[in-house]
Amino acid sequence: MYNKKVPGFTIMEVTIAMLLSAIVIGLTYTVFSLVTRSYQSYQARHREMATVLSLDGLLRRDFDRAELVLKDTDGIVLSNKNHLIKYRFYPDYILRKGIAIDTFQLKTDSIAMTFEGKAIADSGTGAEDYRIDELDMQLTLQKEKIPYYYHKIYSSANLIKRKTNAGN
Repeated sequence: MYNKKVPGFTIMEVTIAMLLSAIVIGLTYTVFSLVTRSYQSYQARHREMATVLSLDGLLRRDFDRAELVLKDTDGIVLSNKNHLIKYRFYPDYILRKGIAIDTFQLKTDSIAMTFEGKAIADSGTGAEDYRIDELDMQLTLQKEKIPYYYHKIYSSANLIKRKTNAGN
């Protein structure tokens, strides 16, 4: 009989290779999990900030375009010749009703509405008693309170229409 050695690995070499492979796979999985969690956290923060920026942009644009801004039972109404937009402020979200309906999942802390520096009362006799020129609110974003301030500058023609004897 002819005895020839066949090249191969011993059981000890295979065991060491498997042990090293298991360590590398474990490290790779741990790093992948950390990166994935970090990315998901970043995405959540980014979504919240995008929501805040979207709301801020729409509210500023609507304030600028509106001819009249009125306080409503649970929000504000912005109107001009072409359309009417309503914002409803709830503790956990803000609803914008216009041609389309938008919902902003943001927590609101405090909302103050004033006209010429005076707070708007909940009881008034006419629409002019609910006219506002300033909206001040605080949004909670990632456990931080962020103040937002909106100001409406009415034209002199608009204010004269408000009080017809103001020009005399």
